[in-house]
Amino acid sequence: MGNFPGHATPGSIFLFFAIWWTIRYSVMWASRMGGRKTSSAVCWKNAPLLCRFLSRVPMEGLCKILFPLTGLLGEQMAAHWTLIDPVTGQFHMLGNWQHTTMYLFFALSGFFDVLIALKAPVPSGIDHLSMSLAYAVEGVLFFYHLHGRADLDVRLHKLLLLAVAPCVTVSSLEAWRPNTLLLPMVRAAFTLVQGTWFWQVGWILYPPFPGHEWDLESHENMMFVSTAFCWHILGILLFMCVVYTVVYHIYQAKEKQRGTELELGPLSSHMLQAHSDSELD
Repeated sequence: MGNFPGHATPGSIFLFFAIWWTIRYSVMWASRMGGRKTSSAVCWKNAPLLCRFLSRVPMEGLCKILFPLTGLLGEQMAAHWTLIDPVTGQFHMLGNWQHTTMYLFFALSGFFDVLIALKAPVPSGIDHLSMSLAYAVEGVLFFYHLHGRADLDVRLHKLLLLAVAPCVTVSSLEAWRPNTLLLPMVRAAFTLVQGTWFWQVGWILYPPFPGHEWDLESHENMMFVSTAFCWHILGILLFMCVVYTVVYHIYQAKEKQRGTELELGPLSSHMLQAHSDSELD
């Protein structure tokens, strides 16, 4: 992960799932506001075959396995699957092995998601607890990832931990409160923060364009990144508000259309019957 793609990859994975969760839970929240209970599966009305297929295949769990394994392969291809250098006898690219460990635990969380979706005989809430464990492992690895690094590098990773910690707590609470929507929305928000901040860290430490290097010992830069982290949170809150507003209005429009169809149903039948009677006369 000691390059820009190495930070952009986990950032993109976090963003993918967090955006999906934001849309998914916004739909469920809008449904509850309308007095309905909606399952977590989102289907298109005009695609029944696709709906039946998606309802039987644990897509989220499979993606949580596939995407981390892709990142894992990237890390290990760089490390050549070597933990101890056979020539020097020293550890080889331990940073990559730390990131591999992080990916493994998120893939494990996806595995439990698949088991839950397939109704395997596993303890209830194990999917949420495994997700909390994955976030916790991520936090531990990054907390002990800072020795000997520049001040700005340390500050960037400490700010990342501020986004990881709420995810650990909230995911654990979800195991005991699985029906609440506030907790998963908080998880989605701080996962979004992780995703955008991974990109920010990669952009600062490993600028993709030459000539834009940051001074890693500058006090002003450390002050700026703390401010930028708050801007990330603000931007994500605004993004989630926009998503929920759009989803809510779409849901209300569909409910209004559905209500109109229900009201016109008996009237249409009456008009059809009257038309048939007039033809008989």
